[in-house]
Amino acid sequence: MSSTWSLPADIEIPVRHPMAPEPGAQMREHWEKCFGCGSDQPTGLGMTFIAGEGLTVEAQFDVAHRYQGGPGVIHGGILSTGFDEAMGTCCMLLANSVVTAHLEVDYARPIVLGSTLKFSCRIDGAVRRKVYSSAEAYVDGSNAPVATARALFVQIDMDQHFKDTKQFIDHF
Repeated sequence: MSSTWSLPADIEIPVRHPMAPEPGAQMREHWEKCFGCGSDQPTGLGMTFIAGEGLTVEAQFDVAHRYQGGPGVIHGGILSTGFDEAMGTCCMLLANSVVTAHLEVDYARPIVLGSTLKFSCRIDGAVRRKVYSSAEAYVDGSNAPVATARALFVQIDMDQHFKDTKQFIDHF
C-alpha cells in the first residue's frame, strides 16, 4: 500500500519530558472511562503501555471475541482504535494533552480473534502544537507487521477543550 502521508519540512524532534515514565515502566491510563485503556470500561480494549527509550511506547491488548468484524477476525475500527490509543499515549511522553486530528491505517492482513495485538509506536516530530506519530502492529510473536499507522495529534488546553463536558468537570 502507498501512503499520502508526509512529514512537514520544518519538523523538529521534541524532547522527552523529564517527568515522563522511565523506559520499561508501565504507563498509566489517561482517563478511567476511556474505551482504549480505562479501568472503568468493562467492554473496552484494556490496553497496557510500556514506556520505551526516547520517544517510543510499546502497547498491547488481547483481541477478544466481542471485537469481531468479519468471521473470526478483528473489526478494522477496533484496530484503528488501538493505534489511536497507543500513539496518543506515546504523546504523553511530552507531558502534553493531545487529541487526534488525523489517523491513517494501512491493513496488511487479518487479525484472528484470540490473538494478542502488540503495537510499537514513536513520535516522529513536532511543529508548534502538532505532534506526528507512527506505529506498527504485530500479532503474538510475529516479526511481520499486520498493519501500520500514522497520525497527527494536536496539543490542547484540557480546561478549554472539555469546558462544556460534565464528566470532565466532575472528574477534575
